[in-house]
Amino acid sequence: MSQRIVDFVAELLPLYTYQHADGHDCALCLADGTLIMPLDESHAESEEGWVAVFWQGDSRRRSEVLGSLLAAQAILRHVELHGIGRPQEELAAQRFYWCERFRQQTGRNVAVKPA
Repeated sequence: MSQRIVDFVAELLPLYTYQHADGHDCALCLADGTLIMPLDESHAESEEGWVAVFWQGDSRRRSEVLGSLLAAQAILRHVELHGIGRPQEELAAQRFYWCERFRQQTGRNVAVKPA
């Protein structure tokens, strides 16, 4: 599941893109260089979708976060960027679209509220 979340985020162009690092397919934030890497959750009782975040690509500044929370922020930023000058109704529809697409790709729900 972690890899599916990372793949989803990497598709949110032009804010993110794919990056191969340390033998993993990752998502790279093009705004600040932050690298999002899938975590191996095979040892866990159930996969929750945790990801490793290397802030500004610095391996010394690593956090592990629930991927759905990170994806929610990525969706909001993506819709905001593509929605400049568009009506609020259209932005709400785009937020819904991306949340639904996340659910279809990962099997997890993500909810974002209007700005």
